[in-house]
Amino acid sequence: MKNALLVRFGGLGDLLITLPSIRFLRAKFQEARLTLVCRKQYGTLFLETGVVDEVIPEDSLLLLPLFDARASSGGDFAAWLGSFDSVIVWTQENPESFLLKTSGIQAGSTRPYILQANPGEQELLSRVFFRKTVESTGVTDFPPVEEWPKLPLKCLSKEPGPRIVVHPGSGSETKRWPLQNFLKIIEELGENDIPGALVTGEAEEKMAAAIEKMALPFSWTWIRCPSILGLARLLSAADLYLGNDSGVTHLAAACGAEVVALFRTEFASAWRPLGRVELLSAASINEISLEAVHKIVFSRIKN
Repeated sequence: MKNALLVRFGGLGDLLITLPSIRFLRAKFQEARLTLVCRKQYGTLFLETGVVDEVIPEDSLLLLPLFDARASSGGDFAAWLGSFDSVIVWTQENPESFLLKTSGIQAGSTRPYILQANPGEQELLSRVFFRKTVESTGVTDFPPVEEWPKLPLKCLSKEPGPRIVVHPGSGSETKRWPLQNFLKIIEELGENDIPGALVTGEAEEKMAAAIEKMALPFSWTWIRCPSILGLARLLSAADLYLGNDSGVTHLAAACGAEVVALFRTEFASAWRPLGRVELLSAASINEISLEAVHKIVFSRIKN
């Protein structure tokens, strides 16, 4: 492998479960040029930490022929795609379904590897992707996936951060533990003089009124819509992170923080992050008790 095109569509969590696979490729083929297709703001993490050499936004005009076999059948796109000696795609879709949507990916001379991990099989997706990635390179002596889940953040400047970071959001309402529960945990941490930061993004703007009404403890900071690199720095400096099933929770684990993650049981087996993660789950996110979260958060802080 000398010049590889890596494709991963989806959100931050979707991208981070392929991190072990991409880091393995980086280590196995140190002289290769790795080009990653993904959402631009998330790909910045991989680019700035040296995991890949180039990021192409998934909505780039360059990639339009990817979704139209007729447009990709000749010309510049086919030549560009043919310049890669390896094309690897990670997807939860059936490979045949993926190829129907992205028929242009076959325009080049290199046969793409479509690596599927099926969430319905209840096996950890990051582990499935890793195994299939290693197999695609012809390696038979498998290294453990646990060696590769962290972002190499040494190249990013580090600043002193809060002891605890709390992120109450998620992409789906059904994955969100009640905001008032998060705020109660924060209130008691503040009463115990334990400083921290509450992080919200654009998806959590509806929570703003409730957060403003509560007023955070004096030792706590509310950080709204941080950049992805700023968030990575913050998480890498934290002792503990508390959050739902979300991309930020995956990022916290990838940054090396100790993580308390709140999941619906149906998603836990496939989507839980690798790393130092304590998982609490229930059939409904609202069934996870405040007492159970309180107990584990305060036991981790004391340790």
